[in-house]
Amino acid sequence: MKRDANQFRLRLSKLILALAIAAPALRVGAEGFRNPPYSTFGLGRAGGRVAQVDDASAVQNNPANLVTLTNAEFEYTPSIVSIAFHFQSSTVAQSANTKEPWKVLPNLYYATPIQDGKLIFGLGITVPYGLAVKWDNKSSAFSQTTPGIWTFAAANGAPFYTRLTTVNVNPTLAWKMSDNVSIGLGLDVMGSDLEFRQYVAPGGWWAKAYGIGIGAGANGAITWQMTDRQRIAVSIRSPMDVKYHGHLRQTGSPSGNISSSFDSEIKYPAILDLGYGWQVTPTVRVESDLELIEFSRFQTLPVRVGNNPYIPSQNIPEHWRDTYTVGVAGDWQVAPHWMLRGGYQFYETPVPEMTFSPTIPDANQNVITVGVAYEHGRHTFEAAYGYDFYDTRHIQSNQNPNFIGTYTFNLHLFSLAYHYKF
Repeated sequence: MKRDANQFRLRLSKLILALAIAAPALRVGAEGFRNPPYSTFGLGRAGGRVAQVDDASAVQNNPANLVTLTNAEFEYTPSIVSIAFHFQSSTVAQSANTKEPWKVLPNLYYATPIQDGKLIFGLGITVPYGLAVKWDNKSSAFSQTTPGIWTFAAANGAPFYTRLTTVNVNPTLAWKMSDNVSIGLGLDVMGSDLEFRQYVAPGGWWAKAYGIGIGAGANGAITWQMTDRQRIAVSIRSPMDVKYHGHLRQTGSPSGNISSSFDSEIKYPAILDLGYGWQVTPTVRVESDLELIEFSRFQTLPVRVGNNPYIPSQNIPEHWRDTYTVGVAGDWQVAPHWMLRGGYQFYETPVPEMTFSPTIPDANQNVITVGVAYEHGRHTFEAAYGYDFYDTRHIQSNQNPNFIGTYTFNLHLFSLAYHYKF
């Protein structure tokens, strides 16, 4: 048994390394540019995943709750997102649709007790932020001949392809201070890349900007077991800045192919989570969470271009607002090995009407989720689904008049998980 466990740990370390290397190539979807819940437990209990999280994904949701684990645990919990956007201009008879709606978000966790159940080590590899928007460049809004209102940069156009990818490595320690109080502290090291593709002028002349960067931050949490049935938790993640450095290449210009430097920066938000959980009966739990997100740090998107005669450097105004989410969720152990989950969460969009853009289309959301878990010996299998009721955005006033129109959204969320307890 010990030999098997050692072999499993060796395979696990190889899997972690492979995921960390491969994940930057995976495309993701976002709320704002923030991704959906980072685990099957989190999706199945959207709106209530902080105070009562009781698996290795507590590394991300609330590291203080790692002290509830009595065995080392590995969890692989990928999410699959199907997201599509449609635009209809209100000024001209033009429209656009996105392509390639399916995105994959791999998330992986490992946690193990290291001192009599009072000190726990955890590790998470997640994709907390991301965006992949690929507009169909054959849509009328991107027409080369009419021309389309989004076609050319010189005419206030829009990128036909935008991708933001992140991979966060989060080592964590949790400490059980007393029978009623536990704390968790962690480090966030996040690598990211950013890419834009946009037409510059007629005749198939287009540009691609690409940059990579890395940022660092910290996170912490505290859980207080008020009574045998009631629990309060607070979890916070620090803000993080990522500076991107790379290149910009133009293809099809009168001067031939042109290359120059490209630099940008994204200021990622601080996040505060508050959760209250109640054990209603031995088999039924409910929880309500409030989340505050400091999106107001994202005021501009700088675009710094080197020696380029056609594309100027600029600061694109964003002026995002601080937002919140609020929700309620619960679970019911319907049989010794079966658990059902459900949740509701409201997400407020950070994107104001004046700076709304096809690059990061977003709206208020109401999300309904369900989940199921089955435990068999050392193995647990989970699945969750969420449907997102996006508000329709009617943009009537904008810094770019070509973005005025109606935007509709369609989003489905899926998540699967496999747990192994050593």
